Amino acid sequence: MKILILSASIGAGHMKAAEALQKIFGESAQVVDFMAREVSTLNWLTKKFYLAALRFIPDLYDRIYKFADGRRAGVSARFLSSALMYLPFARLLKAFRPDAVICTHPFPEAAASLWKFLHAKSAQNFLLAAVLTDYSLHEIWIYGEVDAYFVATEEMRRELADHCRAGQKIFATGIPIGSEFGSEEKISDSTRTTILIMGGGLGLGSIEETLSELDKVQRPLKIVVVAGQNEKLLARMKKLRISHEVEVLGYVSDVHKLMAAADLLITKPGALTMTEAFSAGVPLILHAPIPGPEALNAAYATAHGAAVEVGERKISSVVEDLLAKPARLEEMRRCAKKISRPTAAKQIADKIMKLAMRMRCV
Repeated sequence: MKILILSASIGAGHMKAAEALQKIFGESAQVVDFMAREVSTLNWLTKKFYLAALRFIPDLYDRIYKFADGRRAGVSARFLSSALMYLPFARLLKAFRPDAVICTHPFPEAAASLWKFLHAKSAQNFLLAAVLTDYSLHEIWIYGEVDAYFVATEEMRRELADHCRAGQKIFATGIPIGSEFGSEEKISDSTRTTILIMGGGLGLGSIEETLSELDKVQRPLKIVVVAGQNEKLLARMKKLRISHEVEVLGYVSDVHKLMAAADLLITKPGALTMTEAFSAGVPLILHAPIPGPEALNAAYATAHGAAVEVGERKISSVVEDLLAKPARLEEMRRCAKKISRPTAAKQIADKIMKLAMRMRCV
């Protein structure tokens, strides 16, 4: 059984979900970054444009996101992405000849769906699965050619079922993360509070402003900052001096250990980071959401009691308020664990293997 997992290096979350699945499948699966330059120059340029828009004109992205979520506009957006990215997918399909294609981003899903539509009677058939990596449904994910969908919540499953054709499978498994999250024993320091600050793989989320705000907190803190792949941010952070103990890190591979040692996690509401935090049982303070899906991710976490949104308040006052209420923090930990789905990757892999085997036997 050959599995091709297609993702997109637009933020770290889509790739991390793909890598979590690859670990379960082992050598039978390969992860490909669909937006890499070696796959397609056009795809790579699209990613560059997206990241530029994200940094400089987030309000425009919000408008595009909401516009594309309408039924008619969503159809147009799906058709455009399918047509533009069809050829890179066709080349990958010819090179890998997989039994199953798993997409953790809608761009490769669009191209794969178009291929299946145009080659409905082809002998080179494959199972097409889409793994949604947010806590809300968007029109751009919905294609009639997808054989199996894997979504974060039961609410999303029901919503998606209203849009899908008969025969499409929809499973509410949760978002796939590494099995190491939640496996570490909780580490506590009775002398001070440990606060972890993250901004995703790109180091976004007003990290410098957050650190400056925490300098106003009176009680002793140990602050661990993860700047991700943002080397300029990393250099600036290492020069910043505040009254608390601060450890500044770049891209790390042991986030699960950092979460196990944290009493609070301050981050923008990326779905993968949130999902990892749920399994680790670390309370979340959410701020600086990317307009669109991250705002909805934040709403999900706060509605279930696992997070607090900063909103118009100062981060320092939010932290002081939570640290003054240990019972509230403990309740947030329980709520996070309650909505965690640490076995999502295993569930998804098992279901895909069964569906792919069934397709081969037809």
